[in-house]
Amino acid sequence: MIVKMTAGACMALMLAGAAQAGVIGAGGFTAPTVIDFEDAVAGPIASQYAALGVSFVNFNLDIYATSPAPASRVALKYVDGSPNINGSILFSSVMTRLGADVSTNPEDDTFIDAYLGNTLVGSAFFDTGGDGEDGSFVGIEFLSGFDRVVFRTLPVVNGALALDNLRFENVVPPSPVPEPDSLALTLAGSAVLGLALARRRS
Repeated sequence: MIVKMTAGACMALMLAGAAQAGVIGAGGFTAPTVIDFEDAVAGPIASQYAALGVSFVNFNLDIYATSPAPASRVALKYVDGSPNINGSILFSSVMTRLGADVSTNPEDDTFIDAYLGNTLVGSAFFDTGGDGEDGSFVGIEFLSGFDRVVFRTLPVVNGALALDNLRFENVVPPSPVPEPDSLALTLAGSAVLGLALARRRS
């Protein structure tokens, strides 16, 4: 019984470790799908990019600068009179990485919550600003995967958040292959444990 609990605890720790990966920089992507919103039409972004397996909630098309580049079309999370409203991006398949150029009001910062189904996979905080004339890159990576991200601004002063050059991908890191010596030690350890359990039962 003790052996089973220990193995279960180890497995839980391994899974928890896999879920935690934190933030990722602009150069940390392999071959992402990138949306620059230049072909979006006015109004809610909603399902305009459904063909790419992504949809948007509470994001509308607007024009701002989210980096040192000139102003361009962006997805804007802002509802007049409701600064607390969150923006969500939903994926039709599981992703492990997401990033974008972001601009917020100087008083507001950006939080991203990643979910797999209804389970919160992890969150990340970014000190953002730009005031619609500049911005910074935000990026997350959670190896356990996610199919929904929620963008929120805290503290909510204005609540506006502009996204551009949204990139996302599902990259599963390869499982480490044990070296022959390590594999032999693991098998030997399993055999010894089996003998010990067999003796204990008799």
